[in-house]
Amino acid sequence: MIENPVLTAIVMVLIIIFLLFACAFVYMTTPNKFRFFDMPVAYCHRGFWDENLPENSLPAFKKCAEKEIGVELDVQPTKDGKIVVFHDINLKRVCGVDKAVSELTFEELSELCLKDTEEHIPLFTEALEVLAGVPVSCEIKTAGAAFDPEFLEGVYQIIKDYDGLYNIISFNPYVLEWFKNNHPEVIRGQLSAGNGHLGVKGILGWGLSNLLLNFKSKPDFISYKFGDKSLGFLLCRFYGTRLCVWTVHSLEDVEEAAYEGFSTFVGEDFDVTEV
Repeated sequence: MIENPVLTAIVMVLIIIFLLFACAFVYMTTPNKFRFFDMPVAYCHRGFWDENLPENSLPAFKKCAEKEIGVELDVQPTKDGKIVVFHDINLKRVCGVDKAVSELTFEELSELCLKDTEEHIPLFTEALEVLAGVPVSCEIKTAGAAFDPEFLEGVYQIIKDYDGLYNIISFNPYVLEWFKNNHPEVIRGQLSAGNGHLGVKGILGWGLSNLLLNFKSKPDFISYKFGDKSLGFLLCRFYGTRLCVWTVHSLEDVEEAAYEGFSTFVGEDFDVTEV
């Protein structure tokens, strides 16, 4: 049998292309694997909230402190440069006002109530004071890929003296890259999800879901959406990366996530202290 030199050449080129792609994929998804750090087993998602205590409110944080359980919370800037704890970019769902947090001053935000309660949007400093040293996972909220370095520096200046374990997390890998370059001692966690990275479509969404910007942000751990998977996430599990999962809603979810290799759990709707 006489070999076809053209076919052989094509096969060799395809093999080389595949190997180059595989090497590039591994390089791009590799997180920071060179330091050890402590993390709690569980965090309360936006505080220990329920129908009476709104999410990301001071009473919900105080309950975390009383139960000595870690908290995951969200920070973003106001129009006048204050740093507040609030999850959504828009105020409508929680406060009934169809405006972005960044469009109002803190004084204006203070006039709004959280859900149907008398609670108000807290300053980041107020939240940390109430939390009194329990572990904090602080999500940096940004609208798209843009961010204000002064805002990030402000977050750092507030949290750096916190008397407890803390880390910074974000869906935006460029936020984590900023912390890597400016305050590398801060533990960084890359938030991500499959299925288009929470609404980001196309190649960008696929790349974010597969953690292809890990080479820039070099996260210390991955915080991935419960039930979602991607090739990049599976590689991070193969690398031995510390894995955190959001959001679990029961001990059964915790058991399933633990089987998948997660070691830290962000939960709500049940007593997270039971984890």
